Amino acid sequence: MFKVDLHVHTSLGGDSHIKPNKLVNRALEVGLDAVCVTEHHSYALSEPVQKISRETNFPIFRGTEYRAAEGHLLVFGAKVEKSELLPGLPMQFAVDWVNGRGGVAIPAHAYQKGIVGSYLGDRVLELKNLIALEVLNGSATSEENRRALEAATLMGVKGIGGSDAHGLISIGKVYTLFPSPIETEEDLILALRNGGYTPHWNENMKL
Repeated sequence: MFKVDLHVHTSLGGDSHIKPNKLVNRALEVGLDAVCVTEHHSYALSEPVQKISRETNFPIFRGTEYRAAEGHLLVFGAKVEKSELLPGLPMQFAVDWVNGRGGVAIPAHAYQKGIVGSYLGDRVLELKNLIALEVLNGSATSEENRRALEAATLMGVKGIGGSDAHGLISIGKVYTLFPSPIETEEDLILALRNGGYTPHWNENMKL
């Protein structure tokens, strides 16, 4: 079994207090096997974590969090930059753009209110060509997460979990449990498509 926090932000993106060189120690402290850094709108921003991953022999994957017109979208396996996918486009367009480039697009905190541009709500039910929703988000309320899980069930798609950490203490608060180890970003894409994973709260942390 392999525990990955699929939704982490660092200071590289400018809106988090997490220094990249602190990622690995904290992840190990809370029992994770890997983390995925998902800076906003830029895959290139997270490039420095590759060196940290090599030096520590700890998997740090890279994705992005894209702000669509209706809400936020986690992107894995497609190197999103603002110059290629402008912020604020319709989410279905972004999903199809990512899929067309061999990636995986997963709506994040679909029912979380209070964040500008994040409240997708029941519009998520209209989206096509999805394989999963983020159904456990570490910064969402239990009701917001419940509604996301309910939507995933209605849509017949899988669910992932991520802390959405912007501070060191939140890393690993929520994770996705995969049935087998994942070594590369290519492996992560295959694992997300193949299913068999489940979202979890971290019992090693005081929540």
